[in-house]
Parts: sequence; C-alpha cells; structure tokens
Amino acid sequence: MKSFELDPQASGPPHTPAPRGLGGPVLLNNALWFMRLRWIVVAIFATVGLAGRLLRAPLQQVGLVVPFRGLWILAAVLSLTNVVFHLMARRSRARSSYALVRTNIWLQIVSDLLVVSILVHMVGSTYTFIPFIYLFHITLSCIFFPKRESLAVILIATGLYLMTVGLESAGLWASPGIVLSAPTLFGHGQPVESIFALSAVVLWYVEWYLISSLSEVLRLRDQQLSAANRRLRRADEEKTRQVLLTTHDLKAPFAGIESNIQILKLQHWDEISRPVREIIERIDQRAHTLRERIQDILLLGDLKSRGKKGSVPVSLDLQRSVEQVVKELREKAESRKVRLEVRVPALRVLGDPEQVLMLISNLVTNAILYSRESGAVAVRAEEEAAAIRLSVSDRGIGIRPEALPHIFEEYYRTREAARFNRNSTGLGLAIVREVAQNLKLRIRVSSELGKGTTFEVYFPRSRQRHEEEDIWQESK
Repeated sequence: MKSFELDPQASGPPHTPAPRGLGGPVLLNNALWFMRLRWIVVAIFATVGLAGRLLRAPLQQVGLVVPFRGLWILAAVLSLTNVVFHLMARRSRARSSYALVRTNIWLQIVSDLLVVSILVHMVGSTYTFIPFIYLFHITLSCIFFPKRESLAVILIATGLYLMTVGLESAGLWASPGIVLSAPTLFGHGQPVESIFALSAVVLWYVEWYLISSLSEVLRLRDQQLSAANRRLRRADEEKTRQVLLTTHDLKAPFAGIESNIQILKLQHWDEISRPVREIIERIDQRAHTLRERIQDILLLGDLKSRGKKGSVPVSLDLQRSVEQVVKELREKAESRKVRLEVRVPALRVLGDPEQVLMLISNLVTNAILYSRESGAVAVRAEEEAAAIRLSVSDRGIGIRPEALPHIFEEYYRTREAARFNRNSTGLGLAIVREVAQNLKLRIRVSSELGKGTTFEVYFPRSRQRHEEEDIWQESK
C-alpha cells in the first residue's frame, strides 16, 4: 500500500524576495539555522577544551597545547549571544519585520567574526591554516546579502585578521598558539608571517568574488521567476474570477430546467410517451450533474477567498460534525448499498465548523461513490499524542501509486475513477485540499489499487468545554 501526505503549506503564497537579497521569511529561516549551527560550535569548543584539559600531557608530548580555558570562555560567550539572537528572532517573527531580521543576521556575523579572530589568535594566526575559518562567514554573507553588503563582511574580516596579525607582530598581543615549535614551520621573522597572512586574505577575496558573482546571477534569476510567478497568479486569479461569474450566471438556467422537469413529472408524466420520458430522464440526470459541478466550483472559489482572509479556528465537537454528515449522506449510501460504519467518540478539535463539515462530507461522499456495491465505508476517530486523527476508509477501487500526488488537483480523475463514476465533478478532493490549507490540517492518504483507500486527517486537539461552541453558534 502506497501513501501520500498533503502539506498544508504546499501551495501558499509565494515568497517575494527583497530587492537584491533574500526575503524576510527566508532570511529568518537562515538566521535560525545559523543559531542552531552555533550551538553545535559551542558543543565542539566545550568538548575540545575538555579533551585538552584531560589530555594535556599526551598532547604536549606530540607538540600541541590546547587553550582549553580560552575555548570554554568562547563557548560561554557564544551561548550567551545565541540566547540574545533567539530572543531577537522571536521578536522579528512576531512583528514580521524584515529590518529586524537583517539586523539579527548582521549582529550574528559581526559577533562571530570577533570570536573567530580571538580563536585565530589563540590557535596561531600565521603558522596554521585556522585563518581560512573566516571563509565560512564570507561564503554565507554572499548568500544572505547582495554583493556590496557581502563586500562589507569581507572587509570587516580582513580588518580584524590583519589587526590581529599586526598586534602579534608588534608584540602587543602575544599568541599562545597550539604548536609548541611553531616558528620552525615557516622560518623566523615578520616577512614570512606577512606573506602568509596576505596570501590568506588574497584567497578570501578570490572566493568572495566567485561566490558573490554566482549568487548575484541566481538572485536575479530568482527575482525574475518570482515576478513571472506573480503575473501568472494574477492571470489565474482573473481567470478564476471570470469562471466564477459565468458559473454563477448558469445557476438560474439549470434551476429552471430542473424545476420544469419536476413539473413534467408531477403533472404530465402519464401523457408523455416512454421514449420522451427517457430523454427527459437523461436531461434531468445531466442537469443534476451540472448543478453539482456549479455548486462545487462556487464552493471552491469561496474557500480560496476565505484562505486569503484567514480563518480563526474554534473549539468544536468532532462527533457531532460526523453525525451530521452521516445523516445527510445515509440515503446516498443506501442507494449504492454501501454500509456506513461510524465509531467517533466525543472529541473536541480546533477548526471552522462549516469548513470541517465540508471536509468530512467530501471525504465520506468520495468513499461512497468509489465503493463497490455491498461495500462499507468506515469513519473512525481516535486521540493521538499531539492531535486527533479522523480516518475515512473504503474497500473500493483504490488509487494507483503514481496518481496519489495528483488526486487533490482540480478536475483530476484517475482512469479507474473516470470509468467507475462518470458523473464525478473532479472537485471534491480539491475542496478538501483548500479546507486543509485554510485550517492548516495535515492529511495522509494510503491506497492500494483494487483494495481501497484511507484518508487520515489530523486535527489540533481542543480541551475547551462544549459551552464555547454553543456560544459561538449563537453569535453566528
């Protein structure tokens, strides 16, 4: 049995990058990633410092001295600054402020460069390869910022590093170093140290130029794609608006057709010949199918507009919602000789009552329509650690594995579904997808061709009392 999970954020509004740089949400995610990485660095500093303290004698025998006290101090400083950055990030997220996120990133880079400079000084600024650790922040700045701002980062790094080397060469800031016989590696004297330091800086600028140039090209392409995507979305929204207007205008004619057919059936049916009756029955069936499609199109459009406005979930009784849906669909199930097996305890979830009813109704309807005669549809709900899981299972025609990622698309129907039920609108699961995205619900579908399908919806749990829902319903 194959499974597919619907991501409630999958088709949200696209990210719009800031001019010549990453947009706020992406930049914030990068800032958070940078903080998580810093905790790893803190652990490494603390561990290496502890190893240097415990293994001091063996390390000295091989010519190494680990500045464990300095590493512990740096680990403490990084921990403290990381806590501050986390608090700033939380404030940035609450205010949705792009400026605060950029400030956060800049402060992280500058503070890290200061820590890196102290680390380079402790390890050995001119006779080890530790100066290349600056490349990590230089590379990230090329990704985070436009070319001019990443140039500012490398200029700061250059200034800090050369200042460290200069203070050491002048004898104003003695470097402890980790290598006991360090000067013999490259010879004695300041010229060698200067050549080593300058060659490292030259390599920094070469890498900065290459990475920043590539980043600029990719960032420009991203902006072009985002602009094209926005134009396509506007065109799609306009097309959808026109379709909804046209569809709304079609409601009245089809309502007229159906009402006239009912008049014929009630008042003149005996006067009409059998061949004409068959024609009228086909017209009635086709009009009914088209009316259902019109309703689904209008409902889908309404759900999309609600998604843009946002929805405030309230506490509701899942058992009551399922019972209401089952009561409305029992006649449909009996007409297809499908049993409805319901086992939903009194559980409270968070959601919009009307949209939750739409979701459950479409899932149960789908299960009924694609079940074989004398089959069964099981509706179950149970508590899990972090959510309430509602499952709707059938033993019907099933879905091919390669079709699973597409079943929530508008008007999509598998070959098997099209043959089994020709009157389907192809919008039921698209409506389910819109509700899931509006309410941020996770949906998992598992299916095996010829054996059946199970949809699982994960609702956020609610422990509020029943009276809250009654008050909400009355206010509505």
